[in-house]
Order: sequence, then structure tokens, then C-alpha cells
Amino acid sequence: MSNKTCALCGHFKVKEYPEHAKVGIGRCASRAGARADQIAPFLPWKTPACERFVPAPNVAERLAWVEKKQPKNEKG
Repeated sequence: MSNKTCALCGHFKVKEYPEHAKVGIGRCASRAGARADQIAPFLPWKTPACERFVPAPNVAERLAWVEKKQPKNEKG
């Protein structure tokens, strides 16, 4: 997995959306203000990060979370 995925971005939120998080989706706070018909604010956590990527302050915790959530056949 690339080191620049939505799950590692400071704009990506999952804790506030537990039902989405259960299925691997989080909300991009950077996109939340955009028109819904142009940019969907909810994205899979594996989505390659966009140009608005900023490392999350808890990136180590997020890396551990990503590792835990990966299917066994995707782990390196």
C-alpha cells in the first residue's frame, strides 16, 4: 500500500462515522464543503491521497489501524 492514502491524511475522519468505518469508508473533511454532486466527501480509506494530503498527527496509530484492517492476502 502506498504511504499516501486517505487513511493517513489529516483530513480523513472515521471515528465520527463508525457505521461507515466498519465498511472501510471515512469522510474527507477537505471535501466536505464541496458540492455533493461534484465531489463525494465519503471515500474508501485505501483511496490514493489527493493533492490536499496532509499527514495526520497520529499517523503511527493510523498505520497500525490500516495494517489491522488489511485482508491477510494483501499484507506484505
